[in-house]
Amino acid sequence: MKKIVTRLLALVLMVLGMQNLQAQDIHFSQFYSAPLTLNPAMTGNSNGLYRAAVTYRNQWSSIPAPYSTVMASFEYSPLACQLGIDNLGIGLVIFNDVAGDGQLNTFNGALSLAYHKGLDAESRFRISLGGQVAYTTKSVNVDNLLFSTQIEDFQFNPLLPNGEPIQDQNFSYIDFNAGGMFTAAVSERANFYIGGAYFHPTEPEETFLVSNLTPAGEKTLDPRLVGHLGGSFFVSDNISISPSALYMQQSGSTETILGAAFGYHMAQDNRYRRGSSASDGTGIYVGGWYRMGDAIVILIGADYQSIRFGFSYDINISELDVASNNQGGLELSLMYTGPSPECKKRSKLYCPRF
Repeated sequence: MKKIVTRLLALVLMVLGMQNLQAQDIHFSQFYSAPLTLNPAMTGNSNGLYRAAVTYRNQWSSIPAPYSTVMASFEYSPLACQLGIDNLGIGLVIFNDVAGDGQLNTFNGALSLAYHKGLDAESRFRISLGGQVAYTTKSVNVDNLLFSTQIEDFQFNPLLPNGEPIQDQNFSYIDFNAGGMFTAAVSERANFYIGGAYFHPTEPEETFLVSNLTPAGEKTLDPRLVGHLGGSFFVSDNISISPSALYMQQSGSTETILGAAFGYHMAQDNRYRRGSSASDGTGIYVGGWYRMGDAIVILIGADYQSIRFGFSYDINISELDVASNNQGGLELSLMYTGPSPECKKRSKLYCPRF
């Protein structure tokens, strides 16, 4: 009986998603490890010539039709030696998300561009502005879905018509995003940042149904507003605390995440200065975040030279916990930051770590 209930719940979620596509974007618990999905202004804002990141998320594995997402991004600073205290970042981010029995598949690829303006001679303080142009395609396998009109004698009969005015099983569109951020490395032992972004200002159309039968407000992707802030502070030579917060609003829904990671570092010398030794990043982390009304996120992670790894797990505390057994999302992240170019190693410039 429990299996039947959870499967029906998954089907209900899928059907609702098709009938009213006031959709919401993907989200990651380790949002700081997927910078280009969070804010285009973060493109190229790192202490290296380039940065590559990969994130995998599997959500609601206890439900027969779980959600899984894979994201990969790459950023590069092509004018690192020509712009002095300023910096230009270009980047590419792609993700693929699969959800439900109908395998609702979302593929997105976005090109990012951001300019980082140094406000002082050492670039301790920066203002960053960035934009993205994105291509999205969505598809669904309707043959795998069951609808209420197919219930016969308290059982699903897939041979019955589904009664839905489905026009296409795929669609695509081009979209735009923009954002800004302020970063400050107030010392070699402390930094903070605050930023915001606006996604989907053109409100692209998203519907699998016959367009003229769908109300206008129910076939567009609503804009997503993002606000985020955080920092990293060393309380001793080897111990750090990195608090962060995220707020997102889309389609009348909001998401707020608050928490912090605590780090133990094997080496810490000129941590925020470009050109510092790669071994300065060696350390381990534990942390926790609270996604209000939804989940508690537990994190363990490690830095080894230029590589950062994170493992997090969501403990579901929402009303879905009946079906999910308090299981939420498993998430893995891996990030590599390339070395600074020689011209930057000779200059005393600082860059916050995220």
